[in-house]
Amino acid sequence: MLAIEVHNLSKIYRLYDRPLDRLLELVLRRPRHRAFWALKDVSFEAMIGETLGIIGDNGAGKSTLLKILAGTLSPTKGEIVRHGRVAALLELGAGFHPELTGRQNIYLNASLLGLTEKEIRAREEEIIAFAELEDFIDQPIKTYSSGMQVRLAFAIAVQVDPDILIVDEALSVGDQHFQKKSIDRIIKFRKQGKTILFCSHSMYHVTHLCQRAIWLDHGRIRMMGETKKVVQAYEDWCRERLKNQQQEESKKKISSNVKDPYQIRILYPQGKQVLNTFDDLKLIISYEGPPSQKEYHIGFALIRNDEMTIFATSTEYHKMKIPGPKGKIQLELPRLRLLSGSYRIIVILADETGNVILATDTLSLTINKEHLLFGTVFLEHKWQISS
Repeated sequence: MLAIEVHNLSKIYRLYDRPLDRLLELVLRRPRHRAFWALKDVSFEAMIGETLGIIGDNGAGKSTLLKILAGTLSPTKGEIVRHGRVAALLELGAGFHPELTGRQNIYLNASLLGLTEKEIRAREEEIIAFAELEDFIDQPIKTYSSGMQVRLAFAIAVQVDPDILIVDEALSVGDQHFQKKSIDRIIKFRKQGKTILFCSHSMYHVTHLCQRAIWLDHGRIRMMGETKKVVQAYEDWCRERLKNQQQEESKKKISSNVKDPYQIRILYPQGKQVLNTFDDLKLIISYEGPPSQKEYHIGFALIRNDEMTIFATSTEYHKMKIPGPKGKIQLELPRLRLLSGSYRIIVILADETGNVILATDTLSLTINKEHLLFGTVFLEHKWQISS
C-alpha cells in the first residue's frame, strides 16, 4: 500500500533583479524575470510504514519538496496523492504567530493540522509536557528560543497522530536531550506503521532511521534506493567535489605531457575493483625500466577520492630492492580495514635511490558500505559491561 505518490513534480520560482520589475511585468505584459527550477520532474512513491530519507546540498530542492508534500506550497506542475493525515515539522516557527502565547499557538497550529477544539483540549497537557514548556507556555512565542519553538512544534506534530510525518532538519536545532526524545518518538511512529519523510544533513541519522533515501541535486532526483548505497554515493561525490575545489584553489597541476619511456602496471585486478571491508587486497605489479638499471624501488599509496592519503609504503621502507630491468612483484594487504568509500591505488617505479620516479600507474578501488560504521578505517575494539 502506498502512502504518497508523486508524479512529475516541478516547481518554478520567478526571480526578479529588482522589485520594480515585478510591477513592470504586470503592466507591460512582458516577462522581466528569470525562471528558477527548484524542482523538475520529480517522481517517487513512499510505502505505508516506510521511513524515507531526503538528502542533498543546500539549495537542492529538499525543503521545497517537503513543503509541497505538506501542502504549504503549491507545485507548478505535477501530481501528488497523499493517503492519510499529514503532519509536518518544517522550518523554525512555521505555523506559529509570534504575538500569541505558546498555549494559543497549540490551538492555532493543531487546528491547521486538522484537529477539533475538543481533540486539542484532550491533548493539550500532553503536548506541553512533551515540549517541557510548563513554565513558559503562557508567554508569547516571540520570547521563545529557537530550541523552545522546535520542541513545541514537534510536540504538536506528533500529538496529531498523523499517518504521514514530515521532518525537515528541525531536530538539529534542539538540544541532545530533546533530540533523544524526538528520535525515540520517530522510532515509535515507525513501529506503529506510520510513514515518515526525514530530511537531514546528518548521514548518521539518515542511515539509521531510513530504509530508502532520495538524493536531490539541483531540483532533480540524482539517485534513489537503499539508504546505505545512496548515502555512500553522496558522500563520495561530496569528497570528490571538495578535492576538485582544493585543486582549483591551489592551482597545482601535475605535469603529464611527457610520456615515460618506462612502465609500471597493475596487472590484477584490472579496472575498477569493488571490495568489502576485511576482504584481502592482492596486487600483481609488472615493471620495466632502463636496460642498464640493475635495481629499483616500488612505492604504493592508497588515497581517498578527496586526496587524503590513507596509507603509503615502499620496498625502500622494507630495505628490499627489486631486480631490473623488468619483472613482476606481488603486494598483499590482508583483511583490508577500509570502511566505505572510493579510493585510488597508485604505484610508482623509482631508481635504486628511491629519488627518481620512472613510471606510475593508478587503479580505482571501491569499498562497499556493509556495516553501520563510520569513518575511514576499522579499528579493533571490544565492548564489555563492567560490574
